Amino acid sequence: MSRIKIMSKMLANRIAAGEVIERPASVVKELVENAIDAGASEIIVEEERAGNRLIAVSDNGCGMDDEDAMLALQQHGTSKLLREDDLDHIMTLGFRGEALPSIASVSKFRLSTRQADNPAGIQVECDENGNITTRPYGGAPGTKVEVRDLFCNLPARKKFLKSNATEEHHIEEVFSMMALAHVEISFKLLLDGRIVLFTPASGKLEYRLREIFGKNFVDNMLFFEHHEGDMHLSGGVGAPGFTRPSRRDQRIFINSRPVESQAVYRGIKDGYATLAEPGRYNPVVIFMEMPPEELDVNVHPAKREVRFKAEYAVSRAVSAAVSGALRQMRSHAPRMGGESQTLTLSGKLPLSLVLDSAEISYHPATGEQPELPVLPKQSVADINLPLPPMPEKTSVKPLPSPPVVPREAEMPVKEDFLVPREAETPEKDDIPMPSPAVSPLVKPVTAAAFSGFWPQRIIGVIDRTYIAAESANGLVLIDQHAAHERIMFEKILAQYSAGNAERQQLLIPETIELSRPMIKLLTGNKELFEKLGFDVESAGGTTVIVSSVPLVPASHRPVAQWINDMLNELLENGSVHGTLPAENAARAACKAAVKAHDELTPESMEVLIEQLKNCRQGTLCPHGRPTMIEISGRELERRFGRK
Repeated sequence: MSRIKIMSKMLANRIAAGEVIERPASVVKELVENAIDAGASEIIVEEERAGNRLIAVSDNGCGMDDEDAMLALQQHGTSKLLREDDLDHIMTLGFRGEALPSIASVSKFRLSTRQADNPAGIQVECDENGNITTRPYGGAPGTKVEVRDLFCNLPARKKFLKSNATEEHHIEEVFSMMALAHVEISFKLLLDGRIVLFTPASGKLEYRLREIFGKNFVDNMLFFEHHEGDMHLSGGVGAPGFTRPSRRDQRIFINSRPVESQAVYRGIKDGYATLAEPGRYNPVVIFMEMPPEELDVNVHPAKREVRFKAEYAVSRAVSAAVSGALRQMRSHAPRMGGESQTLTLSGKLPLSLVLDSAEISYHPATGEQPELPVLPKQSVADINLPLPPMPEKTSVKPLPSPPVVPREAEMPVKEDFLVPREAETPEKDDIPMPSPAVSPLVKPVTAAAFSGFWPQRIIGVIDRTYIAAESANGLVLIDQHAAHERIMFEKILAQYSAGNAERQQLLIPETIELSRPMIKLLTGNKELFEKLGFDVESAGGTTVIVSSVPLVPASHRPVAQWINDMLNELLENGSVHGTLPAENAARAACKAAVKAHDELTPESMEVLIEQLKNCRQGTLCPHGRPTMIEISGRELERRFGRK
């Protein structure tokens, strides 16, 4: 008896749904794409409980007749591909004919549609078992698709969904991308009956960007238009200094299709060149129009990835467009020695405008600052240093051979930092002095944890990154970022557990702008931010007001960048409700900690080392890197050839 069987159509649709429908946002994407392909000028998306209860997409497009409505629910039923040659000239957003049958197979599905020239339309209902019923429909021309109880017959898939706030964020992100790609269409999004985004048809990208991401985002964008061969590029790039911690705000549209492309990302990176900040990404919105035969959009059922016939040409065109926009900014920048009479990209007012508006009379100083007096030079012989008293001559007996002392790298690693030990008299090792011509290079310390003496006195700082301190046994170098990261990590965990975070009230509450999807993510996780020490209230639109922040000693992070970075980290980690995972706390601590090259005052360094000493595990950062290393006095003597 044959063991190979042909699976049922319903089972095949559920398997296909696993590739096409990953989460509620995938349903929104597929249905909105169908509405755009239908020629709609107005699209309304409604969802309840993050799309788990209801997702409804209405449009005023061309609609379908009775026969087309039934065929649309059949596997690979499509009106967009008729011949094999059409696959090389795809201009529509949908073409595979998999979306509607896949959605209908994992939900309670209803399709209501009517053409403008037909007095009556049709309403098709499909339950989770594949049973289909139809009835006449007399609604407005266009199509409305309702999806209820998504994944009701796939409980395993439903368990993989994140929190409602995270899923709503993904829905808003998909909706925003579709709205950006089609500024000529009016979009409206309702979450649980509340309008969260309404973008009238305007035809201008700047207006749509302002509605979705806010005024500050648009003010920091440099808009461009570039032609190269058969490619036409337009959009905007973030000004230098306007960055994000991830690539999420680098949005790419090819023939009005939101996509991801490594070739385009490479072009963006090459275009910024040395203006890019390490580890940061400038927001970019790029629209590319090119012949459809020059790219392949049939790479994945979700249609997120594309491939190009000439990737190098695409990267080169993107790089030229980005660098051209940046050159345009430099050509319009004020010259050195004069002040611009317009607002800078940072939003700060020039001094002349401030004083003029305040009606203050002032005159710039004409003379140069006088030179500071120079102290007379002294020779070494002129400097009188107190000499130590000469010891009396005594007879010295030979000492017995010293015991063998293990080197620091061979000492056992402690679970916690060592308390300061009593100073020991260094013993001599019979180590021959190396020849200066063949002196080995200094090797980095490879011990996993600190095993020396605790630092006692700060003596300086190296490269505004490593604090140099003296210990009872030599020199200790402290990585200020790793040390502060450990402090913040333990503090965040303790505060989150107690639900009583230390916070500092801002003298003047700070108003910051976030994109609408980020606003939704922040308000959905407000309880978490309150536990961490933030007091944030929505001010409507894309604006929030921050009245207090966590009490972070020696932190110089701008509040807007701080919150933006943490939102991106929380988004990458999925759900943030319930207990706080150590990985989330480590990421939050990393973002909140002072960075390398941040300039700290001597007092801040003292506080940093004292707090590090009080940590449960102060010698390692949350990621396992050492917070400090020691170079013993014996090692210094060996390297200077004293022993």
